[in-house]
Amino acid sequence: MSAYTLLQLVEVVVFSAVLLYGVLSRRPSIAVLGGGFLIGKAVLNILAPEGGSVYRRSLIGYGLGGLYTLLGIAAVHFLT
Repeated sequence: MSAYTLLQLVEVVVFSAVLLYGVLSRRPSIAVLGGGFLIGKAVLNILAPEGGSVYRRSLIGYGLGGLYTLLGIAAVHFLT
């Protein structure tokens, strides 16, 4: 297993732990943050067959994850 693959697996475990903590502690903003991290990681890997550098794919993926997080936290604030 390459170091990059191991790093990705560790990131997924950490991001999932953030999501689970948010759900179990009934803190929706933390759960949304964990979901945003996982969306960023997913998009980064979905874009891999398209090519491009890891840096470029990370910017796109975590940019979308950040947008999701901002909109989700705003929704939590205004709807609860």
